[in-house]
Amino acid sequence: ECGSSGLTGWPLVEYAQKLVARQMEYSYTNSFDFPTVAFEKGRGSCWQQSKALYLILRKLGFWCHLVYATKNAFQKSVHEGMDVPERISGHVWCRVAIDEIEKDVCPGSKYNLPGAIDFTPLSEIRRWNALLAFICYFASAYTNRVRYKELKEANR
Repeated sequence: ECGSSGLTGWPLVEYAQKLVARQMEYSYTNSFDFPTVAFEKGRGSCWQQSKALYLILRKLGFWCHLVYATKNAFQKSVHEGMDVPERISGHVWCRVAIDEIEKDVCPGSKYNLPGAIDFTPLSEIRRWNALLAFICYFASAYTNRVRYKELKEANR
């Protein structure tokens, strides 16, 4: 779909970002799915959404990598009809470079644009790596389970 859009450069990156944002609603419940499976299911956590976008962008020929910060400020939101309060949380997203210009690209919200994200990193931004991916594969599943339970209880 992205390749046949006729777009190039940042407009194509934005198109891919919007595609993943539309296709993958945030989910607390399928943390063990690999990003391609989560994409097919239409739901996933931040690392699954971002890795899906990363795979698409790399296939389109863009230079990008995943980054993360352990503390990020998020505004109030709604998830599955439940109010989610302001929160501080770890987060993963993509960093894309075109012609030596790097921008943060996050598929976590349909309102994000390349270089305009809907959260504020509060800790150092670091490059995602294989060891971290392995650890977070299990840690995010646990964290998402706890958060989803708390969210359901708070919205009763």
